[in-house]
Order: sequence, then C-alpha cells, then structure tokens
Amino acid sequence: MDRLSNEDERAAAHARLFCPAQVRAVLRWLGRLGVPRCHRTDVAGQVWLKAWESWPRFDPKRGRPERWLNGITVHVASHYHQRMQHRREELVDLIDVTDPAPDAAARMESDSVRTGTIDAVNELDPKLRFVLVAHDLNGIPMAQVAEDAGLPLSTLYKRRTKAIGALRDIIGLRGTQGDFARRVGQQ
Repeated sequence: MDRLSNEDERAAAHARLFCPAQVRAVLRWLGRLGVPRCHRTDVAGQVWLKAWESWPRFDPKRGRPERWLNGITVHVASHYHQRMQHRREELVDLIDVTDPAPDAAARMESDSVRTGTIDAVNELDPKLRFVLVAHDLNGIPMAQVAEDAGLPLSTLYKRRTKAIGALRDIIGLRGTQGDFARRVGQQ
C-alpha cells in the first residue's frame, strides 16, 4: 500500500513538473541566474534533459518537485557560466568584402582565353573536333555520339583521346609562340 502511494506521488509530481507553466518557470529562473536571453532556451533544454535523465532517481518524499527542478536549473546554469568564462571571442572590425564580379581586366583575360580555346578547337581535324565538341562541350553521352556517328564506341574514345592531346599541343604551341613574341618585343 505504501508503494502505491509513492507511485501516486511520483505521478502527481510528474504532472506538475512536465507542463508549460514549469517551462516558463525554468526560463524565468535562468534569467534570474544571469543566463543571457539569447542562450536561455538552449540552457533550458539542457535543464529539461537533465531532469528527464534523473527522473528515475526523484523521490517525492524528499521535497517538492519544483524545488528539485530548481536545483537542477541552478546546477546547469552554474556549468553554463563556468564554460562561458573559458570562451574567448575576438571582436574584429568589419571586413571590407571585395565585389565578387570580375573587373574589366579579368573579363578581358577570360574572353581572350575563351577565344583562344575556340580557335584551337577549330584547328583540330574535323573527325577529332566532332567527338570533342559533341561529348565535352555539348554534354552528349559517348554511347549516343557513337550511335549517331555509326561508329564503334572504342573508336570514338580513341578519337577523343587524340583530340585532347592535339588540343594540348595547339594551346602549348601558342603559349610558347606568345612567350617568344613577348621576349622579342622586350629586346
């Protein structure tokens, strides 16, 4: 019989604690304990987690459930303040963010690279250029390109490899010619 009354007391204490009024009470207590408003809900969540974890050890004969919850709140707030003492924040001046849009020089250089690449692709053998443009520039799957061209897939992969190598050679040759022209112009 004594066991039933203890379980009844625990059930009544549970109903009194885990309700919206106590949620507001915990937030008020945290405010009085000096927890900043911006951190209060997070710390309150820790209070409720600790209360839920320690609920099996709660004994209603030792005191009112609100008093027990207040003790947990004081304990969690104390740990919050201890952690805050070790937290270091460095305030810095506002950082001047540069405009993400490219400037005129960068745009001209980009256009120059693009034009040079297009010219280099146009210098390729038409069979090699077809595979490179269809697959790498237009995004058509190699199987579809092979079907459209009526060629074996392995042949197209070989042509694509040759096309990439030839494109590298053309761009490399232009780079060395440009370097040579710049050196001659400086003399």
